[in-house]
Amino acid sequence: MAVGFVALDRRINRDTEALHDFLWHGEKKDGKSLIRSLRNDARAADVFLQLGGRLRTNVDELAEDLQSSGKGESLFELLSHSWGLGAATVLYSKRNYRGAADRSKSVISSASIGVCANAGCFEFVEEWEAGKTDFETYTGKLADFLEPKGFMDSGQFKRVMNAVYEFAMNWNAVASKSEQTLAARTSIEGAGWCLLTSVSIRELLGAPPWFSARDFAGIVERIIGRM
Repeated sequence: MAVGFVALDRRINRDTEALHDFLWHGEKKDGKSLIRSLRNDARAADVFLQLGGRLRTNVDELAEDLQSSGKGESLFELLSHSWGLGAATVLYSKRNYRGAADRSKSVISSASIGVCANAGCFEFVEEWEAGKTDFETYTGKLADFLEPKGFMDSGQFKRVMNAVYEFAMNWNAVASKSEQTLAARTSIEGAGWCLLTSVSIRELLGAPPWFSARDFAGIVERIIGRM
């Protein structure tokens, strides 16, 4: 029986949040039950978004040991980012353009945190989350940190993240429907680009995620193609 979007969205958000708390906040969970739920989520999301098995296969491999160095974190990123971007396209198709932009913002915010955590500058995240800096200052610091390490598109990465973030934070609800449609579409496509770029940055830094970058690119391309 096919699972509806609202129910699946609620389920995946619940389970990825549980994984987040398990990995980063030390909350006690039934590991086997959580793995089973995440695998079921990945299978359902793969079918719903028509991803050709890429999401399911990679999640199954990562879920073999959540506490193995980096694998649990990569599972969280793969499932939450893929589904978050996919959810944005669903909201776009339902003409909930503001909702689509907001989900895109959440995806790029999370991806930027993953970059900082693996680049050795997590203090930028802590400052931003504590309200000591705004998002633009945060991404500016990240770009300045990355450029000397050889990532020459750091300025572009910063600008696209800022654009996606600003569309959601300062949504113009009185703009024409055409403008809102294009704003949502730009947010989704920008978020997809940021997701792939974040993986490229981590590969350059020698700290790539544990999932297949090629499969992830295919996932993002298929999701963007839904619009």
